[in-house]
Amino acid sequence: MAEPIASDFSEVSEPMLDLIANCFHALSDPTRLKLLRALKKGPKTVQELVSRFDWTQPNISRHLSILAAAGMVKRTKRGPYVLYRIANPRVFRLCDMICTHVRCTMQDYSVTKD
Repeated sequence: MAEPIASDFSEVSEPMLDLIANCFHALSDPTRLKLLRALKKGPKTVQELVSRFDWTQPNISRHLSILAAAGMVKRTKRGPYVLYRIANPRVFRLCDMICTHVRCTMQDYSVTKD
């Protein structure tokens, strides 16, 4: 029987914590965040991302592999190319929540610093 999905962080199982940490690891690099933002506008090949960011193909591929392992992007083979797309737009709600957290923390810090 499958484990029920917990929506409350305090009820998440130990194995699930490892998966959650993997997701946060995938989001912990600015390069990967920029790739997610680029893919939000639609699927792209590595070559399209190389020309957009002027990063090396191996570097982009490595970051996309980390995002794919975390279930944030999916790969589709198109002839000689691999097309990358967002696996589930829910990832952007998570990013929005983190942005809100960072903004609030910055505001709190500036208020307490004065």
